[in-house]
Amino acid sequence: MSELLGLSFDAVTAPLISLRSALVRRGTGGIAGKASGWGFGWYPGAELAGQIIKNPTAGAEDPAARVLKDWSRFGSTIFVCHFLGSAQHRSQSDAQPFLRNYSGRAWIFAHSGTLKGDQREKLPLGDKPGFEPVGRTDTEHMFCWLLNRMQATGTRSLRDYGWGQLAEDLNHINERGPLNLLLADGQSLAVYHDYEDGQPIFWSRRIPPHAQVPMSNNVLTLALDAHQSHRSYIVFATTPLTDEAWVKMAPGQLLIARRGQIFWDSLNVWDRADSLQQQATQQAVSAASPAIALFPPALEGSTYLRSDTDAALTDSGVQRSPEATDQWPLHWSKRDGASEKQRPSRLLNVLHETVYRYARRVEASQHVLRLQPVHDSLQALESFDLRVSVDGQVHNYEDVFGNHTVELGVDQPFTEFVVRAESRVRVSEAPALYTLAPHRREQIPLVWMPWQRQMMLAYMLPAELPETHLTELLDFAMSFVERNDHNLRDTLIDMNRTIYKDFRYLPGVTTLETTPYEVFSSHQGVCQDFANLFICMARLMNIPARYRVGYVDTHAATDNPLQSEASHAWTELYLPGAGWIGFDPTNGTLVGQEHVRVACGRNYRDATPTTGTLFKGGGGETLEITVKVEAEAADS
Repeated sequence: MSELLGLSFDAVTAPLISLRSALVRRGTGGIAGKASGWGFGWYPGAELAGQIIKNPTAGAEDPAARVLKDWSRFGSTIFVCHFLGSAQHRSQSDAQPFLRNYSGRAWIFAHSGTLKGDQREKLPLGDKPGFEPVGRTDTEHMFCWLLNRMQATGTRSLRDYGWGQLAEDLNHINERGPLNLLLADGQSLAVYHDYEDGQPIFWSRRIPPHAQVPMSNNVLTLALDAHQSHRSYIVFATTPLTDEAWVKMAPGQLLIARRGQIFWDSLNVWDRADSLQQQATQQAVSAASPAIALFPPALEGSTYLRSDTDAALTDSGVQRSPEATDQWPLHWSKRDGASEKQRPSRLLNVLHETVYRYARRVEASQHVLRLQPVHDSLQALESFDLRVSVDGQVHNYEDVFGNHTVELGVDQPFTEFVVRAESRVRVSEAPALYTLAPHRREQIPLVWMPWQRQMMLAYMLPAELPETHLTELLDFAMSFVERNDHNLRDTLIDMNRTIYKDFRYLPGVTTLETTPYEVFSSHQGVCQDFANLFICMARLMNIPARYRVGYVDTHAATDNPLQSEASHAWTELYLPGAGWIGFDPTNGTLVGQEHVRVACGRNYRDATPTTGTLFKGGGGETLEITVKVEAEAADS
């Protein structure tokens, strides 16, 4: 059987693919046979227009094969490659991969295997098919059969056709003989594995930083240039390209890859994130109870009621208000504790103690403390106690970001400065994200009114980095947008989850000066680094984003327990119709009842819990921070 290679990159990439000089076929007896060609298919610049180049007879020394690795138009997010094809027909019309244009896009198809020879009867094309084979291969026949079926249903893309329907069609083809195939439509790469497991297909997902050692097998060598070393991608191959453990596809399995990730799996083994199940569940709930999606959550201390009584109509069919107000379909009423009874809540006790010690006495200093948790409709501050070991002049105020701030001026000497804050916070369950944002404003790019942009300008300016760094971060961000068809919520959830899965939580490798690009390059850091990366990418996509400091329940953060031993950081994004929504990329979740919100701002410096200036004295400073978050039984 022939060799297949499929590549799915998160951004446009021009991989260095070179054919091995010993490009030969091995028969069932392991005897080397004559070289029998190669073919490449791709989508230049991630456009929907495709391109193929193939030679059914030449080997590795073919001039066209040598020029591919230096051809700038070779850049794409999807590659469909076929090697060592059938030696029976060595014509251009019979060589793979095949390309057809339909529905405003190019479709590229490659196949390994041989059908029984009855495909014309079992896979009929009809009297006047929209697509007919040019050559004589079973591969091109099944390709035209699939496209005719899609055309009959008015399908515009693989996703429109339906992953389940595609799997059913491929299973039907597979009944006619061995079937390993690659099918691309410019956005998705479908990979199907023969159900008899005659020739395996392996896949491996590669995330940066990448080793500079090229990958290779008996057919080709694959490498990335240094300037493309930040790409995440998936490789599908009939022969693994490294000695590492590759994932072997199961018989009859269909995988869909989009922008460097597994997007769908017919066996439900591999998926993007648990958020897909959450989305399906929420949509089902919304369908069963339309009022959930149509009406906003209750305000603090109020109830939000919708009467089932039909509104009265005038003779002209115009709705009129009932005379009695208790019959009006909508009303708000203030009730003590109403919000607590309507939504489940958790009680969290937080202890935050900071100890500064100095080798020499500090004679004069000024300190700013932002330690008081937020009090609003979703988070009730039931008690707060702040104690400082040194006496001074105290000034309380709300800063420009809405943070409760304590400014302390000290003019007496000390060698130890202790700040101890104890809080008791009731955190209510927030409405699901999928019930908040209006459907008409869910697509990227977002469009803001001039006054909205003016109000949000502080949260829309990305970090001041070199243009080349921002360009790479934008490319990375747009890979999520393209993978999720520009859907706002799906893009952000995917981004949040991917940072959690692909980036290593490693304390001590970064500092407060570490840039989002450096985090992206190394794929490692701590909570503040992941928050900064998310903020920078969101702002590049025209989404207002701010930095949030707070706490997270230690017992709820089992994946990264170290991050619970100090204040935690995450990202808040302003979404149309939903307001500020918290995303925790360190844990890959939306901010929920295990999080306690304290201070926010454009970046860490705006929201840091404790900061200060020493005017006289000091030196040899040491810092010790203790944070404890404990949950207690709630009474609701």
